[in-house]
Amino acid sequence: MNYLLTICYDGANYCGYQIQPNLKTVQGVLEEALKQVFGVSVKTYASGRTDAGVSALGQTVNFVADKKFKEYSLLGYLNTILPSDVRVLSVKYVPDDFNARFSAKQKTYAYNFYLSRIDKPYLNKFATRVGYTLDMQKLESELKSLVGTFDFTSLSSTDTQVESKVRTISNVRLVKSGEVYTAYFIGNGFLKNMIRVIMGTAFDIARGKITESFLEIIEHKNRKFAGKTAGAVGLVLVEVNYS
Repeated sequence: MNYLLTICYDGANYCGYQIQPNLKTVQGVLEEALKQVFGVSVKTYASGRTDAGVSALGQTVNFVADKKFKEYSLLGYLNTILPSDVRVLSVKYVPDDFNARFSAKQKTYAYNFYLSRIDKPYLNKFATRVGYTLDMQKLESELKSLVGTFDFTSLSSTDTQVESKVRTISNVRLVKSGEVYTAYFIGNGFLKNMIRVIMGTAFDIARGKITESFLEIIEHKNRKFAGKTAGAVGLVLVEVNYS
């Protein structure tokens, strides 16, 4: 039986999603909970990795197990075992050939930030503080220029281990709620640290530290032309779509 879980987690207390030796990870606690329920070790496959401190509202994970549970029963069992900062939102049966990563068609990420010269502890729980003035009109315009298909070598981690760094971003929008801005990105996939490098570069462009545009930076195909990697706290995997 192939199960698909949609999970939500606060990444603050985890060293990322993927299992790492001697470190607390979301995959680690999830697989431990599954082992308690099924009585055997269960290998899970996520839609993608999230870095240390990154959260998710709609991460998807599939696994294969011999034992069949009703969806609502498995959801209840897991949420009883899991720590309070990880929750299963839904359980579905999926075809045998379904894979949470390779079957994904589109992902939505959000990046939350606020502008302030002084830390605001409550906001720091889910948003990155930007301590300088930004030209918000320029920031939004530059972010929207990324809609399209590009080689994102310049805007991803230098140790990204994939053959092709070409990705398609289909939509970018910037919204504000109270003091917090949220940049939403919808695309067919994202490289390691890609959203965080985009946002760090956008901040530098919007304050005049970087004078080149995103499109000019992309043409270099070299990470050194982009800005710093923005903080992990503001990044959230919102949703994964399979159709």
